[in-house]
Amino acid sequence: MDVGATSSLTGEKSKLGANMATQVKLDWSSVEFLAAEVTSWTALKKAVDLEANAGLLSQRAVYVIRISRPFAFLYGDFYSPVAYIGKGQAQQRLTSHLKSWIPQLAKKIPDLKIKIYFCEPRVRRLGRICEGVEADLIAEFCEVYGQRPLRNRNSPSHRHEFVYAKEDLNVLHPGKGSGYHWGLTPLPSCHFYG
Repeated sequence: MDVGATSSLTGEKSKLGANMATQVKLDWSSVEFLAAEVTSWTALKKAVDLEANAGLLSQRAVYVIRISRPFAFLYGDFYSPVAYIGKGQAQQRLTSHLKSWIPQLAKKIPDLKIKIYFCEPRVRRLGRICEGVEADLIAEFCEVYGQRPLRNRNSPSHRHEFVYAKEDLNVLHPGKGSGYHWGLTPLPSCHFYG
């Protein structure tokens, strides 16, 4: 009887008898803008200097869209500033967010700021892993908060099993210290609800 497990990442037999997980480092960068002033892709390019933040536009990028302090979203008994977790196709997806929920929320909260964290996760010999990282981030969010971020409609399936440093997942959580004074939650009549 063969007691070695086949690694889901390499297809090779592990001498330890268990799957070997791949460590992925998430080197987050961020851009921030006043939501009321940015309602289009052109306005976003001007507000955040996309040339200096070209990683956001990478097809390998993973990004997390958050609202800034003092606001957060209520997720059951917990709160998080995260509204959306995504990957690739940044121009198309961010333009969609800039035309839908961001201006609606900015009308109600004129000083609302949006912060987008992004990174390009890479692991040698695995190629493009942003789909797996996005799936892992959404799964971690669901595990902690009991549901997907408000603007995520789907939960991607896992292709890989990755391991992350705890501090690399802080982007999903409010962070240390005070500063959050408002927990926003949509009502059934709101376009956020669902």
